[in-house]
Amino acid sequence: MDGRRKVWRGSKADELIPECNHTAITFDIDWAPDWCIEKCISLCRKHDAKATFFVTHPTCLLNELLSDPLFEVGIHPNFLSGSSQGSDPLSVLEFCMNLVPDAASMRTHSLHQSTEIFRLIAETFPSISTDVSLLLPLHAHLMPTDLYFAGGHNRITRLPYFWEDDVFAEWPGWEWDQPPPECPGLKIFDFHPVYVALNIKDMDGYRTIKERLYPRKLHEADYEDFFPFLNGSEGACTFLERVLGKYGRGCSSTVSEMTQCYRGAINA
Repeated sequence: MDGRRKVWRGSKADELIPECNHTAITFDIDWAPDWCIEKCISLCRKHDAKATFFVTHPTCLLNELLSDPLFEVGIHPNFLSGSSQGSDPLSVLEFCMNLVPDAASMRTHSLHQSTEIFRLIAETFPSISTDVSLLLPLHAHLMPTDLYFAGGHNRITRLPYFWEDDVFAEWPGWEWDQPPPECPGLKIFDFHPVYVALNIKDMDGYRTIKERLYPRKLHEADYEDFFPFLNGSEGACTFLERVLGKYGRGCSSTVSEMTQCYRGAINA
């Protein structure tokens, strides 16, 4: 029986790959200033927590991320109109892969995606084996699934994720001081370095910063630009620390490790 049929028959992630960590901590860099990215790196190292960083632009921290075994570096292509990464999907992907030539994972910016984009990725950049561009908030029993192209020869494993900081900043009834949500199946968290640096509890401060910065770019912002909008109570940063405290020290995986474990289980 091949791997596709095993998944099709309805196994749950915690039953299909019981030996794997089902939790991953991810960051969409989203053109953040280096000092914001550095804060996330430091927090992960403090808790000895593995994490995956999805890169959008050149940063002097890239080599540091690539050389640290705690971290995986993937790409964060922006396929939206007006993208600074390129004028069409192929040029966007070429820009991102020039940043991280050995990237094995991706999440699309704003989750903009299509079957044809995935086909282009599978056929042009086959090193990308993992996609994390499907958000299903607080959904239980999430599990990997596969997309196949070229008659089954090219394969992308999709890992749905269940939590994202800016989404829950506008989620009715969400409280930042609560413990990390628990549910069976994959638990992939998504944070953004800018929101972590601001410790957002809502999106108002970030939107004001963007307006005041113009025409400067977000990655040019310094601490003084952010200071008036820092949240001193519970927010994205304090919640990240609780997530790292719970899932650090061997209790989380990079997204590519999840894919490798899943593929090994269904192909066994």
